[in-house]
Amino acid sequence: MAKAKAKPKEKGKAEAKVEEGYDTATLYKNYVQVCDNIGIEPYNELKQIVSTTGEQIIITGSSTDKLSSGCRALMNALSGKLEGTTTEPFTSLKDLRIRSSNINDCGAMAVATFIRATAEAKQGVGGTVQPQGKLLFLDLSDNNIGHKGALHLGRSLEVGMNKTLTTLLLDFNSLGPEGASALCNGIATNSTLTVLSLKHCNIDSMGGEPISALLAFKRLAITTLDLSGNCLGGVGLTELCKGLEKNTSLTTFRLADNNIRQTDEDLAALEAFGQVLLTHSKLSEIDFDQNHIGSIGGKLLLPGVRENKQIATFKISEINMDEETYKALFRVSNASKSKGSKGKKKGKNKKKKK
Repeated sequence: MAKAKAKPKEKGKAEAKVEEGYDTATLYKNYVQVCDNIGIEPYNELKQIVSTTGEQIIITGSSTDKLSSGCRALMNALSGKLEGTTTEPFTSLKDLRIRSSNINDCGAMAVATFIRATAEAKQGVGGTVQPQGKLLFLDLSDNNIGHKGALHLGRSLEVGMNKTLTTLLLDFNSLGPEGASALCNGIATNSTLTVLSLKHCNIDSMGGEPISALLAFKRLAITTLDLSGNCLGGVGLTELCKGLEKNTSLTTFRLADNNIRQTDEDLAALEAFGQVLLTHSKLSEIDFDQNHIGSIGGKLLLPGVRENKQIATFKISEINMDEETYKALFRVSNASKSKGSKGKKKGKNKKKKK
């Protein structure tokens, strides 16, 4: 009787393991096999990089040592795509960070393949159901990713695909307006992503329209959008305002250092942005610093900032702005002050200059 009872328990354990994703030792074994198949040396330290639970992988600098090929090998292993056979995707991963490793478009495409591989699938032959991935956080900053990589990442996050990712960081990649457009077209129908960061991505005024379309999506869940360090200018801001007028999700909007000054186009854009500030029901934190809009531009924003009691933080450049206007605009919430002081104490993650 004892043996008869033991069998269903073992079966239950096996089923649970497949549902949760195979262990990290198997993941590394599969990674080594893929490296051997494509003719590159495996990165032995990956054993230590993968957390014990398999929930986090952080690779920074030249850690992969194989650029896009190394990234492709890792993603194939995570996706369960081995030469001659296919295993279950590794579904335990929640946090993936590959930064400053020059994975370029090919590496980004490999990451997109992994995201698609772990998307929930319908019941197939034999009653099997592909396991739902758990990826929540993806950081591919500073990896020389361009239009093609952005296109594939966007497609992997469109409606019907990934339903778990909440944070996407693509800072310091040369996406340009074309890459931004390709990315936004894909995620414009995504209703789970809450944080999107595209800092220093060479996005000029042409990028305003596709980002605006993203902001106008009715089921958009994005609460934080960071476009700092680009070059949207007044023309781009004017386009963004069209989407912001329809947006109901955004609480934090960062547009620092975007070449918005005091030209006629800039002032027209600032007037439109002032109207957005006046009527948007959710915006509470805005970073408009390092845009030298002066007193004239500042006064166009003043009614919106002053009347909208929801705005707790508003950062603005004091260059060429009179003291009265600056003091009336600038404000920092206690929560923002706390975040800033914590960042200074740690002394890490300093802003990269390019």
